[in-house]
Amino acid sequence: MRIHIELDQCEGHGLCAATAPDLYDLDAEGYAAKADLHVPEGMLDKAESGVSACPMRAIRLITQ
Repeated sequence: MRIHIELDQCEGHGLCAATAPDLYDLDAEGYAAKADLHVPEGMLDKAESGVSACPMRAIRLITQ
Protein backbone atom coordinates (compact mmCIF):
# COMPACT_ATOMS: atom_id res chain seq x y z
CA MET A 1 0.00 0.00 0.00
CA ARG A 2 1.26 3.47 -0.80
CA ILE A 3 0.21 7.09 -0.92
CA HIS A 4 0.60 9.30 -3.96
CA ILE A 5 0.56 13.08 -3.61
CA GLU A 6 0.15 15.33 -6.63
CA LEU A 7 2.82 17.83 -5.60
CA ASP A 8 1.63 20.46 -8.09
CA GLN A 9 -1.82 20.43 -6.41
CA CYS A 10 -0.49 20.74 -2.86
CA GLU A 11 -1.09 24.24 -1.48
CA GLY A 12 0.73 23.71 1.80
CA HIS A 13 -2.24 23.56 4.15
CA GLY A 14 -0.45 20.85 6.14
CA LEU A 15 -3.60 19.08 7.26
CA CYS A 16 -2.25 15.71 6.16
CA ALA A 17 0.73 16.08 8.49
CA ALA A 18 -1.49 17.45 11.24
CA THR A 19 -3.54 14.23 11.18
CA ALA A 20 -0.59 11.85 10.74
CA PRO A 21 2.74 13.58 11.44
CA ASP A 22 4.64 10.30 11.57
CA LEU A 23 3.56 9.47 8.00
CA TYR A 24 3.36 12.70 6.00
CA ASP A 25 6.49 14.84 5.64
CA LEU A 26 6.40 18.54 4.83
CA ASP A 27 9.18 20.70 3.47
CA ALA A 28 10.36 23.96 5.05
CA GLU A 29 7.50 25.89 3.40
CA GLY A 30 4.82 23.44 4.56
CA TYR A 31 4.30 21.61 1.27
CA ALA A 32 4.37 17.83 0.85
CA ALA A 33 8.01 16.78 0.68
CA LYS A 34 7.54 13.54 -1.30
CA ALA A 35 5.16 12.44 -4.02
CA ASP A 36 5.13 8.76 -3.06
CA LEU A 37 5.07 7.25 0.41
CA HIS A 38 4.97 3.67 1.61
CA VAL A 39 2.24 3.01 4.18
CA PRO A 40 3.70 0.84 6.95
CA GLU A 41 1.56 -1.96 8.32
CA GLY A 42 -0.79 -0.70 10.99
CA MET A 43 -0.89 2.87 9.64
CA LEU A 44 -3.74 2.57 7.15
CA ASP A 45 -6.11 4.59 9.36
CA LYS A 46 -3.59 7.43 9.59
CA ALA A 47 -2.97 7.33 5.84
CA GLU A 48 -6.71 7.55 5.18
CA SER A 49 -7.04 10.44 7.64
CA GLY A 50 -4.43 12.39 5.70
CA VAL A 51 -6.18 11.68 2.41
CA SER A 52 -9.50 12.88 3.83
CA ALA A 53 -7.97 15.98 5.41
CA CYS A 54 -6.51 17.38 2.17
CA PRO A 55 -8.76 20.23 0.98
CA MET A 56 -7.14 20.11 -2.47
CA ARG A 57 -7.76 16.35 -2.88
CA ALA A 58 -4.10 16.04 -3.90
CA ILE A 59 -3.56 12.79 -1.99
CA ARG A 60 -4.74 9.34 -2.96
CA LEU A 61 -4.25 5.89 -1.52
CA ILE A 62 -2.98 3.25 -3.94
CA THR A 63 -3.71 -0.33 -2.98
CA GLN A 64 -1.78 -2.10 -5.74
